[in-house]
Amino acid sequence: MRLGLLAILRDEAARLPRFLATLEDLESQSGVSELRCSFYENDSQDATAALLSTWLRQRQGWLQSERLGLPHLKGRDPARTQRLAAARNQALQPLLQHWQPEPECEQWLVVVDADVQFTAQQVLALIAVLQAHPAAAMACASAEQNVPDLFGHGAWSYYDTFALVDLAGRRGLTYAALPLWDLQDRAAWLAGRPVAVASAFGGIAVVSMALVRQLQLRWNGDGGCEHWAFCAAARRAGPVLACPQVRPRVLHAQPPRWSVAYRQQRQAQLRSLWLQQGGER
Repeated sequence: MRLGLLAILRDEAARLPRFLATLEDLESQSGVSELRCSFYENDSQDATAALLSTWLRQRQGWLQSERLGLPHLKGRDPARTQRLAAARNQALQPLLQHWQPEPECEQWLVVVDADVQFTAQQVLALIAVLQAHPAAAMACASAEQNVPDLFGHGAWSYYDTFALVDLAGRRGLTYAALPLWDLQDRAAWLAGRPVAVASAFGGIAVVSMALVRQLQLRWNGDGGCEHWAFCAAARRAGPVLACPQVRPRVLHAQPPRWSVAYRQQRQAQLRSLWLQQGGER
């Protein structure tokens, strides 16, 4: 199979040795006939662009590097989600323009966050999910962070709750190891089965490149998380799956902390939902 990997980066020089080593491991896997990477970088103050350029010299791939002079935004600021969408779309363009389809060979788009610690095996596991569920459109990892679970179930919690939206339109439970609300979704998650959702990302996502071309899939951050629009478009072809068994990691130097009041609020909301669902049954 052929993999096109897309990543956007800024000031990632310290993390790049690990990231690039993972890509080298991925390209060496027996089932991978080709790995082409498309990187987009802007406004880095470190050696990110130089390191990526050096790495690509011996490989087929693309690096777009720009100096825009824009501030480094954080959180859920609309300006940030719009920039992220634009950057991902710009990184996608070389793969669409210069990476030609080969009908006799599977061709996958792999979208990764460079600051997430992941493995080649996790990328292949997401591809295996799509191969096992041919009706599905997209498979997403479930990155975990070094923030203790809200309800006391371990030292890790789900990371990417901004992107995660269930089929009822509920956003993921922040700081929870099991971020979904619905009882059936939670049971599937605990069993390690992929769960159909309205949107997800989780640090790694895989979709057929043919589907990207067919549906003209793009990111859009105008209305919130840039992944919402991408997933909504992909769902026209089939389910988007959040995969609880694929868990890359995000390590915060200073992990955020949740409050007891927040935990109590979420517990009350879950109890109310479950009582309602029990009555509906």
